[in-house]
Amino acid sequence: MCMTSDEVNYLVYRYLQESGFEHSAFVFNLESHINSCNIDGTLVPPGALVTILQKGLQFVQAEVTLSDGGIVSTDSENLSLIEAVIPDIYGINTKSLNTILNKSDSNDMDEDNEIKVEPDTDVTMMMDHRDNDTLTAENSNEPGVDPPNGSPVVSVKTEEVLEEPVVINKENIRLFPHDKEVFSCAWNPTNDKLATGSGDSTIRIWDITDPTSEPIVIKHATCNAADKKLDITALDWSSNGDMLASSCLNGSAKIFKSNGTLLHTFKIHGGPIFALKFNCKGQYLVTGGMNPSAIVIDVPAGRQYQEYKFNEGNQIEATMDVAWQNHNTFAACGAGSNTTIYVCRLGIDKPIKCFKGHDKEVNVIRWDSTGSYLASGSEDRTARIWSLRSDTCIHTLQGHTGCVEVIRWMPCKQKEKKFMLATASQDNTVRLWMVETGECLQTYNRHTSAVLTIAFSPCGKFLASGSVDRCFKIWNVSDGTLINNYQGGGVISEVCWNTSGDKIAASSNDANVIVVQLSK
Repeated sequence: MCMTSDEVNYLVYRYLQESGFEHSAFVFNLESHINSCNIDGTLVPPGALVTILQKGLQFVQAEVTLSDGGIVSTDSENLSLIEAVIPDIYGINTKSLNTILNKSDSNDMDEDNEIKVEPDTDVTMMMDHRDNDTLTAENSNEPGVDPPNGSPVVSVKTEEVLEEPVVINKENIRLFPHDKEVFSCAWNPTNDKLATGSGDSTIRIWDITDPTSEPIVIKHATCNAADKKLDITALDWSSNGDMLASSCLNGSAKIFKSNGTLLHTFKIHGGPIFALKFNCKGQYLVTGGMNPSAIVIDVPAGRQYQEYKFNEGNQIEATMDVAWQNHNTFAACGAGSNTTIYVCRLGIDKPIKCFKGHDKEVNVIRWDSTGSYLASGSEDRTARIWSLRSDTCIHTLQGHTGCVEVIRWMPCKQKEKKFMLATASQDNTVRLWMVETGECLQTYNRHTSAVLTIAFSPCGKFLASGSVDRCFKIWNVSDGTLINNYQGGGVISEVCWNTSGDKIAASSNDANVIVVQLSK
């Protein structure tokens, strides 16, 4: 048996990434030089570190509860992970076991010892339990794709039977490969071209309407050989679909034409860039990365336009997310002990508003489509709603038991003007909120691991979610019904709908992008 530090570091990195600790994973990746190790991440299953720890814990449990004569103590308590690494725990449990065995020998010498084995409630089994006609009848009025022939295979815990929804027809699924994990995907807002970014340091633009076409492959790397294994961290199309912006762990941002032609390269943050967004006119691009600032780029001129520094005692280690309110105003938030959200306006040196209220770092921010409200999600397990007309948050959305990693506004209905927000968390759930009242309308809770991504369909009637459990699911927003489910080969890091709402793309760490064509 052998074990290297690179292997341990990689499993820790994957645990942080899969658990939604994106900030910590980025920093750990840089400090431990994981990108330089020769480990094929596509072969490592999700939850590998936890699986190894569980097996080790079971071995230690067996050591301290099994006597030399092969007798198992059924009265011994289960070890916690911390107890298992304390040396003295062996002596304590062995003594307790000997006491139990001696007592058993003195009181029940003439009785046979019966060892009861309790079923493991965590063990799952695969079984067919519903016929296809029943599934079709129950879902005949629901949008999505037709179920496949035959009964679906479902995962069921021994203590309860979980009914699986209609499975997406395999004939409507296409896989688009990269050489390494795929972290991001984004549809062109004007057509069915899909941009994808990967750990192989490439961006690929796929024409989904032409199955025979080859993708446009763009290497996001400079002449520095060390850039070859750097991840693409963010992608964003301009509103007219003419330009695509991308960022990389090497600290560079690039702007391309839709045909892959390079327009501009910027190396301005001195470290990894975590977020970038075009404004609504495509004239400016704002970036946030591994320093306490946001930098605005004048796209037509191809130069830096303005830098906003958020360095209150250097408490903010990185700018993790940015979001435009309109063509000249944006918000930024960062990692670290500074939990402030900054609202900045072009041409003004200092932020025009500072929102304070979260107890821990802010992971994500989004303006609604009208620019009336700003939503934020935090490590403090809450989402908050803000307005430029108020110095304090309007509502604190409480209910999640894990960090809020993703938030998305439901497309606003012009007539009703009901503002609804979806939040996804490490607690394996997605919640839908009425913003005006702060009321939780629905909880979508069929994922079994942290939810990393969510996206509304353009019509606002359906919600897609992706998780560490390797599934992406499609929900009916109004009643919380699970309409469709697809299980891929890796962690789903991003899901997105095309503009017409008849296709969904999902990026996965098994080096594939999954595109599903939905039937009308």
